[in-house]
Amino acid sequence: MSRRADAVLFGFDFQVHAAIVLMLENIKELESLKLEGNYEDIELRLSNKKYILAQAKAVVNSSSDFSNVRKNLKKSLKSLSEGDKEINAEKLIFITNSPNPFNDDESRSAFWGPAHRSFDTLPPSAQKIVCEYLKGVENPLDTNKFCVQVIPFETDDAKEKYKYILQEINEFIETLNISGSGLGKKLMEIWHYDIFTNGTKRNSNIILSKKDIIWPILVIVTDAEKYDDEFVENFDEALYDEIIHQYKGVIDNHCERIEFFTKVLSDYNSYKCQQNTKGKISDFVKCTWKDYINEFSVDGIDPEIQEGLVKIILYSIVRRRISINNIKKGVNL
Repeated sequence: MSRRADAVLFGFDFQVHAAIVLMLENIKELESLKLEGNYEDIELRLSNKKYILAQAKAVVNSSSDFSNVRKNLKKSLKSLSEGDKEINAEKLIFITNSPNPFNDDESRSAFWGPAHRSFDTLPPSAQKIVCEYLKGVENPLDTNKFCVQVIPFETDDAKEKYKYILQEINEFIETLNISGSGLGKKLMEIWHYDIFTNGTKRNSNIILSKKDIIWPILVIVTDAEKYDDEFVENFDEALYDEIIHQYKGVIDNHCERIEFFTKVLSDYNSYKCQQNTKGKISDFVKCTWKDYINEFSVDGIDPEIQEGLVKIILYSIVRRRISINNIKKGVNL
């Protein structure tokens, strides 16, 4: 029973991280993500209103145990076929961590390391196995939509187990032209929690939108504790520390609100100032903070703290405007 429980938890862990990989591969077209949805283990809704459905099957000792891989494939083909008839699917994916998902010597070399194989690129022996299994399905899936994907994911060593997932996240971060120490690891932890939690919701209508997935990056990028010394010098040190630590939630909330962010940047872009960029930012914050004070209705807040809070948030948004625009552009948000 203990080994069975471990295998189930391992499988769900793989499913969560497989969802991370799939969402990053489709991030520009992604509209929403659902784990354990009505139709499949992983459901990606795209901007064209079509879906990517994925069956995730993990093997604990994937590099050496191939005893159940065909059984996993057979079950997945049946489930994906059922999903294909219920929903407008663009792609149907069997995603696994097995480097030999067909337990077949002739096709094994095709799945060395990370692999993406559409049906027409599968070795003939693998195609034959798929077709044989589909003969036993009442309404078989369209093989033009079917593909096999392999993600390396094994061992109890976290660095090794999540190495490929972290690599995919770091490559995604590079495409956004942003940087930050440990940003990839932070995002992996956040997305793991958010997607895992989503998978535990019984209501299948509770989904993760692209905004839900992407905006944690903005919270990290606009971290109020990473400001330059020149800005901090405008505050009493004790006052600055109090604002940062007592009102961190308020700061994060406003920095990740796309409506507020858009308004601030629009105002900044139309703000007339003869100074250089750094001077314009400081002048904008100094001269316009009162225009936003109604956004901050915190009960019992001291006026001096409220002023500092507004200025910190304005500065965080304008100072990081290029990074945030890169993020929005990179994910088509």
